[in-house]
Amino acid sequence: MPPAPLRGRLRSLSGIIAGGREFLPPLFGGAFSGAVFRGAAGTALSRLVGLGREVTLAHVFGASAALDAFFIAYFVPNLLRRLLGEGGMAAAFLPLYVQARGEGAPFARAALRALVAVLVPVCALGALLAPLYIPALAAGFSQEKLALAISLARWTFPFLALASLSALAGAILNAHGRFFLPAAAPSAWSLGLILGALFGSRLVSPPVLGLAVGLLLGGVGMVVIQAPAALPHLRGPGQSSPRQLVELGRRLLPVLGGLAVAEVNLLVDNRLASYLADGSVAILQYAMRLFQLPLGILAVSVATAALPRLSAHVAQGTEHGFRQALGKGVALGAALLLPATAGLLVLRRPVVELLFQHGAFTAADTVRTAAALAAYLAGLWGYGLVYLFSRGFYALGRPVVPVLTAAVAVGVNVGLDLAWVGPWGTFGLALATGVAGWVDALLQGMLLWRRGRGWVPWRAVGAAGLAALGMGLLLWGFDRVALAGLGPWGRVLLGVPAGLLLYLSFGRLLGLDRALRGAG
Repeated sequence: MPPAPLRGRLRSLSGIIAGGREFLPPLFGGAFSGAVFRGAAGTALSRLVGLGREVTLAHVFGASAALDAFFIAYFVPNLLRRLLGEGGMAAAFLPLYVQARGEGAPFARAALRALVAVLVPVCALGALLAPLYIPALAAGFSQEKLALAISLARWTFPFLALASLSALAGAILNAHGRFFLPAAAPSAWSLGLILGALFGSRLVSPPVLGLAVGLLLGGVGMVVIQAPAALPHLRGPGQSSPRQLVELGRRLLPVLGGLAVAEVNLLVDNRLASYLADGSVAILQYAMRLFQLPLGILAVSVATAALPRLSAHVAQGTEHGFRQALGKGVALGAALLLPATAGLLVLRRPVVELLFQHGAFTAADTVRTAAALAAYLAGLWGYGLVYLFSRGFYALGRPVVPVLTAAVAVGVNVGLDLAWVGPWGTFGLALATGVAGWVDALLQGMLLWRRGRGWVPWRAVGAAGLAALGMGLLLWGFDRVALAGLGPWGRVLLGVPAGLLLYLSFGRLLGLDRALRGAG
């Protein structure tokens, strides 16, 4: 049972609850919102397990040189996973699969064969060439750290093949309206790393090698979870047309280019952080994980649910439906990401302290991680819009546009990195990433607006912004006054529901529920 002061302050929330009850149906009602909710539920499960993974890593390895080496070793296979797997398959394969209709099964089989043919040599080359690309990623590492990172890279590269096969299965299931299972599958990856940290690190030398072994086990789990549901969609008569694979390649190349350009941000951040104090790469990773929690649960779920609908409207030639789906995505993204930004910004310090400050993770690490998280949060909604807008261009068959806007954003990010890393360290690197996200979002949004106007739900966005602002200000006061003197458990346990209920109440007062019903 909570201590008496905590019980008393829990009762103080009861007056807020009634005001928020009627706000939930507009968020989760309707086919589109329901798909978002199913995807968000699966992603929430995955991200919560992922958060447990980060807590475990912090406890076992802290912000250490060994963990720096693992993150650098894992960078390239993880990058290629997002390119060839989750990013490329979702963006290039899914719209074509939706359009194939009755010929979906043969097209899916052909895509699977092509993916395997690419993955085998890529994984072999990745392991072989590790001594060449690892020093380029972390030029500031000592020779000992570089040698450890190279050894770990050879172990982690096969994860690329497993994650890419899992991503193809997830894209097929998304096309058939199944969003929970693909979103929840990465839980297996996180569980593998947790097992590797807690048990594998005690069985191998160096201990960080246990993470690489756990990573591979998690990759196998991701495939096993989705295979039974996806395999029936690979069965069926007919042969895929060569034109379909050619079109897949035509769409995939610019998608890969755009995602690769965007990943330059992380590459530059890691390289510059390698020159800072030990643990700087890990500090950015911990802050990024918390930043990606709402981004992955909310923004990715909105974009994932929007892509099949946008693709279907393009295939049917319904321009009005396309604009409606895009507007609904913008409205839901604002209603979900703006309060997440405000709440996490106010409670960032107790959240980091609660999750990470134990074992090898120190109070000084908490201060640096919370500062980097605040900087990343500046771009949270911006990156949410990038996810959505890029799916709009993928559905339109114009994947080159996100490549060009991402290239501009990368230029901004690199310039700000170089200007801010000296005076601000990891905070400057994170802030540059946040600003770059808004550059990308604004460029893509303007181009979509020029193509067809009238899809921005101004009323819903304005109401969400004002509700999030009011919630943030009151939550800040609540945390500084009512929660003063409580430890991180009390501040988070009371602060999170208080922020949510305040936002729901403000949203109802400002008519956000009605605005969401009318958006799209």
